[in-house]
Amino acid sequence: MGEGFNPTVLILTSEYRENIIGGLGRHVTDLTSEVSKRGINFIVVTISNKNEESYKIENGVHVFRLLSWQRSPQDFLDFIRNMNFRFVQFVLQEMKLSFDLIHVHDWLTGLAGEQIKQILHKPLITTIHAAERGRKLGEDNLLTNKITDYESKLIKVSDRIIVCSQFMNNVLQKEFGCPMHKLEVIPNGIIPRNYLDKLKRKELIPFGKSKYFLGMGRLVKEKGFQVLIDAFADIHKDYPQIKLVIAGEGPYEDELRELAKKLHIEENVYFTGFIQDTARNTLLKHCELVIIPSLYEPFGIIALEGMVTEKPVVAFHLGGLAEILKEDRGILIGEATVRNLREFLRHYLTDPKQYQEIAHRGYLAANTIYNWSNLSFEVIDLYKKMIKTEDFSEDI
Repeated sequence: MGEGFNPTVLILTSEYRENIIGGLGRHVTDLTSEVSKRGINFIVVTISNKNEESYKIENGVHVFRLLSWQRSPQDFLDFIRNMNFRFVQFVLQEMKLSFDLIHVHDWLTGLAGEQIKQILHKPLITTIHAAERGRKLGEDNLLTNKITDYESKLIKVSDRIIVCSQFMNNVLQKEFGCPMHKLEVIPNGIIPRNYLDKLKRKELIPFGKSKYFLGMGRLVKEKGFQVLIDAFADIHKDYPQIKLVIAGEGPYEDELRELAKKLHIEENVYFTGFIQDTARNTLLKHCELVIIPSLYEPFGIIALEGMVTEKPVVAFHLGGLAEILKEDRGILIGEATVRNLREFLRHYLTDPKQYQEIAHRGYLAANTIYNWSNLSFEVIDLYKKMIKTEDFSEDI
């Protein structure tokens, strides 16, 4: 394989571009966008969010959007199994494009990756974005255990595992017994130019020119927005001019709205629902502070979004956030409690300008360390190394 060799990578992902639910979708979208500029060809097979399958070349990337094999699954796991079956069926029987390497993202498309690897004898790289038991804050039930089994199998059969933080590197070694030689730590990244467009704030924010704190993310329990609302309720008594914006959607939204109502701050907490990129950029541009109250966070792309827009970012000292915000690139709070967050917010409001230098250091890090234009070379090196390696495992 000479210098002119441009490998083709088959990406299997549950989220992509307009069908982004969380950090996984953003990661895959940005990765393909930047890495494809440097000679890597991509075929993306993903889930269709419409009632039809489609094929399109998007910025040089072949994108196939597929429907589940059976349209009426019994439950979530049944849907995932049917989706993976369709992926395998399509790649082996219908797709007319060849590829050199398979890259899957989390267990959601791992079943398909394993099958295609076994049949076509292609190397398999898996990016593990998070572990299910961590997502569920240690909750032990049949669904969590089954997903953990899927994760364990995928980790075992993958030829190389990418994790986005040292935190996840440790989790895979300690909890899954993943050997060190299979692990590569390549941080999640950001594309700074994607955060430049902005709307007029009055078009998005309903409470005029009031100052506001911003929390963003999927509205699930482990993201900790209940902790943020509780802390905000207390400081709002002394700082009634400050508002709270929570951007995102998810199954925990009703509980969060009810909590705000119970604490008598529902008029000062604004839930935006799902937002597109331009609205996201507007909220980031005008906010006072980006707050990430996560109780579990293997990386935390929201931190990078705050950093790249030069806002102070505050989070609890845990998971990947402790790595991103270290060295005064953000503000790290100790134990994840309402009291600790409340005390920080009070301190912040006494003199917000004291955090400008921290915001600037975060901005520099987002534009260098976590810039996809730089990180793309690490991904490319791994791709080429795996394609040139002939001894990838075959023990499905």
